[in-house]
Amino acid sequence: MRATRAAAVVPAAGRGERVGSPQNKLLLPLAGSPVLAHALRALESCPAIAAIIVAARPEEHGPVAAVARTAGIAKLTGIVPGGETRQESVRRALSAVPAAHPLVAVHDGARPLVTPAEVAACVAAAADTGASVLAVPVTDTLKEVDPEDGRVRRTIRRERLWAAQTPQVFRRDWLLEAHARAAAQGYVATDDCDLVERLGHPVAVVPGSLENVKITGPEDFRRAERILRERAGEGPAVPMVRVGSGYDAHRLVPGRALVLGGVRVPYDRGLAGHSDADVLIHALVDALLGAAAAGDIGRLFPSSDPAHKDADSRIFLRRAAECVRERRMEILSVDATLVAQEPKIAPFVPEMRAVIAAALGVPVERVSVKATTTDGLDDTGAGEGMAAHAVATVAQHAME
Repeated sequence: MRATRAAAVVPAAGRGERVGSPQNKLLLPLAGSPVLAHALRALESCPAIAAIIVAARPEEHGPVAAVARTAGIAKLTGIVPGGETRQESVRRALSAVPAAHPLVAVHDGARPLVTPAEVAACVAAAADTGASVLAVPVTDTLKEVDPEDGRVRRTIRRERLWAAQTPQVFRRDWLLEAHARAAAQGYVATDDCDLVERLGHPVAVVPGSLENVKITGPEDFRRAERILRERAGEGPAVPMVRVGSGYDAHRLVPGRALVLGGVRVPYDRGLAGHSDADVLIHALVDALLGAAAAGDIGRLFPSSDPAHKDADSRIFLRRAAECVRERRMEILSVDATLVAQEPKIAPFVPEMRAVIAAALGVPVERVSVKATTTDGLDDTGAGEGMAAHAVATVAQHAME
């Protein structure tokens, strides 16, 4: 009699660099539960799944077990140490699958929106053919581009192209052999289907859904949040917009380079300060930290720290952007105004905007830089110094 149930292997040993978090992205909240909890619940709710094995970093075995307990995952039979790569994590988890389970479903913990019906369809297809993959047809026009000159070499016809998702379900003996051969040959695959295909086994395609989002960057959290809320009949999530302001001023002194917005501006004096004294960027840093309620520039980068002596202020700006993203917020826009009698900065504004946008990791269209004078009033009007005002707008999406 053919096997109709499978053990599920869940690689969950990744990190969160691309979502801007030092924490494993699978442990970050999504619609009130960790990302991993949603994926485990889909497997738990599928009658075709008999057991679940998770591969996680050793230091995260406790948190993963806690996620499973809170989510009510009764089918979890083991948590094994993950590897440095997804492929190694799957191989290690596969070795913990009992021989009593002739089918193995590999599902990425970073795909929290898969449905139990999709999982069941993949298991049924693999029971018939030996291997299956959830996938969706490619709808965009694809171009093969030369990496040397960035030019299109050919257009690839998409009629036969599908984008692979997970789960991917295989006969256990096929998958064991595929991973063993890859390990022996030092072959690194893009997914498990690739490994099984190298053995010459056919893989059946099961039509999936574009809602089966893979959590890779911050925008994927927002999309997944919307889908989950719509599934629950709550409608799309409305982000909370937060605004922060920043101000900084420095005195002009001889013998210093003038750096504004990350750009060196020719002038006979520069701004005095512990770092490069980039008054524009310092104001932006405080605006971003204020919007995120994450302190101020003096707390993160105290002038008493010799490590910041003559430091490039773009370092401070990048860290401020990280603080925003660590709090699950998105930078919508920044606007800075330089207050100075001279020199004219209009010729340098395009480069300043580009430099600031690159440091923040946002499109240049979200960055505004302006300048004004005080018509001779106060110290800046007398040419003794420069000041800058900044405003930052961020969105906090409902992920908690």
